[in-house]
Amino acid sequence: MKLVIVESPTKSKTIGRFLGKGYIVESSYGHIRDLPSYKLGVDVENNFEPHYVIPRKVRAVVKKLKELSKKADTIVLATDEDREGEAIAWHLLYAMGLKSDKEEKDEKKKKGPKIERIVFHEITKRAIDEALQHPRDINIDLISAQQARRVLDRLVGYKLSPFLWKKIARGLSAGRVQSVALRLVVEREEEIKQFKSQQFWTIVARLQKEGCAGESEEQCAPFLSQLHAIDDETIGKPGIIDKNIVDTALASLDRNSLYISSVEKKKRIQQPLPPFTTATLQQSAWSHLRFSAKKTMLIAQQLYEGVETAQEGTAGLITYMRTDSLHIAEDALRAVRSHVQETYGDAYIPEQARYFKQKAKGAQEAHEAIRPVDAALVPEQIKNNLTHDQYRLYLLIWRRFVASQMKEAEFEQTTFVIGAVSTDKKKRYQFRTTGSILRFDGFLKVFPLKKEDTLLPPLSEGTPLRIADIKAEDHETQPPPRFTEASLIKALEKFGIGRPSTYAPTMSTIQDRGYVLRNDQKQFEPTEIGSKVNALLVEHFPQIVDIEFTADMEQKLDEVAEGGKEWRGLIKDFYEPFAKVLEEKYETVAKEDMTEAIDEMCPECTKQLMIRHGRFGRFISCSGFPECKFTKALPPQPLGIKCPRCKEGDVVERRTRKRRIFYGCSRYPECDFAVWQKPTGELCPECKSALVGLKNGVTCSNKECKYKVEQPSKDE
Repeated sequence: MKLVIVESPTKSKTIGRFLGKGYIVESSYGHIRDLPSYKLGVDVENNFEPHYVIPRKVRAVVKKLKELSKKADTIVLATDEDREGEAIAWHLLYAMGLKSDKEEKDEKKKKGPKIERIVFHEITKRAIDEALQHPRDINIDLISAQQARRVLDRLVGYKLSPFLWKKIARGLSAGRVQSVALRLVVEREEEIKQFKSQQFWTIVARLQKEGCAGESEEQCAPFLSQLHAIDDETIGKPGIIDKNIVDTALASLDRNSLYISSVEKKKRIQQPLPPFTTATLQQSAWSHLRFSAKKTMLIAQQLYEGVETAQEGTAGLITYMRTDSLHIAEDALRAVRSHVQETYGDAYIPEQARYFKQKAKGAQEAHEAIRPVDAALVPEQIKNNLTHDQYRLYLLIWRRFVASQMKEAEFEQTTFVIGAVSTDKKKRYQFRTTGSILRFDGFLKVFPLKKEDTLLPPLSEGTPLRIADIKAEDHETQPPPRFTEASLIKALEKFGIGRPSTYAPTMSTIQDRGYVLRNDQKQFEPTEIGSKVNALLVEHFPQIVDIEFTADMEQKLDEVAEGGKEWRGLIKDFYEPFAKVLEEKYETVAKEDMTEAIDEMCPECTKQLMIRHGRFGRFISCSGFPECKFTKALPPQPLGIKCPRCKEGDVVERRTRKRRIFYGCSRYPECDFAVWQKPTGELCPECKSALVGLKNGVTCSNKECKYKVEQPSKDE
């Protein structure tokens, strides 16, 4: 009998369906050994030896696996193909009291069942059968890299977090990746605060062919054009910053002198994007579907581990979802090209398969990008077998992969360069306008982009034009945007910080700790406590939040995984100077005063009440703490807007248990008015519900009402 062990019950159910008699497939329910939660668990005096324990919640699972292993002649470890999966396989052996075949061979004795390690990129019968025919040994280098990361993160977290408790407030935490992510958010907020906007102007004219009598409607179609240069001097970014120049141009421009000085036509090619990696999937799922990184990975795991469909039975629909590789297996390339040819025709297939260059540092070429296991399994065919969110994510992955192996899109791009002079002939003006026409959709047939063609009339060089309308538009330069989950993940990936398995947990951690909040546009804003933590770490532990240092550490962990570096030496080089600095800072860094007295006495002991900071934000407590344990919530601050529903209470800012901001009535629960977006104080002209703000306009808070007003932003 062969015992196959995987991490999750869903995965075991899917694989069990593929295997016949002679196999038992069981789940370990994730990690079955880990560092203890109640202490450091790393012997820093003994070469950083980790002390692993079996958590109480999985002891029954381990007992069951041990009993089954006694009856098995072969144990097949079929955990995920990444470092975490390799570590789970290794820990399983130790938890069951077994050794790998290589270890037993080194000891020149054989006892117990045969041990096989198999890996696969997708959970299909073909992939599992292939893996079973080519087992391998446990990869100790991958295990060493996982142990190094685990020990490193434990040392930082368990050593630095108590320091934050003592110097700022209890319940705080620090970490290699999360602290760098927090620093990026805080520094972006500082950029926004220090940004000084600059007013500038653009001059836009609506032009039309002169003398349109008898001409076709196409020839006489008006088009917009923007002033590009004055006296051969190009107007740079952001635009015209001197209002006098604007006024002079508008007043002096000879509106009858315009003509097309040149027509530039060229073919523009747009290439498809590569298939998804973990980071780009999380970014795209946010942009297209508004999925958080955590939700994206949860649904992707469901699609990977197995979904029951009428076409395939229970099988995985996508390849492994934690990857930074753009590699595609040759058989998958052949299959997708065949699907494109049969579905869309020869015109849509490039002459050769398209390969994408790797950008991520340390990416594993042996892994694959995220793709559907069968490109011919069109999302619409299995829509009824998937949940709404599963279908949307599968559709996104399927489209991106199929499009990546289709021909590029072709546009015909036309630019009109338009000359004009001032009425006194002393100044020369040049307008420019560019339009594109899609000539061949290529990959856009599968992965359409929300971009409309800008059509220009078919005019030739020398054509005289007239100004139908001209105006100056004023703008202000805008600060850099706040990070969303997607853009923060993109920044971490760009700097080489974190790896596919860490992005989603990092996004969750900085929110769960109360370091950042998501505003009504779902952008990250640092809280006061988050800014305090970042300031302390930047000043006293600069290495921990240094982008280059953290990226270099990731690179060294990759070297451990490749067998090029010994993990204990890596930890030693980091820990010894870190521990020395930490000991010194305990003595020299003063405690932050995070309290604020208020004009109110404690109802239990009559001492003064204070505003304090905790893990979940500010709250009121007694100054006599710890003798007096009285606490209460800080009342929400009114926005200066009356509740549009009851007309009596004030609209106040509140937060959910997960710290997301929303707006509700101060008379809750008597009045249950609540909305996610910030109310404007005005009522909808159609249904009299509250109007709430959009980025560039307003909309009705009543979902059944379609009232919405959007205006272009100043920088559009």
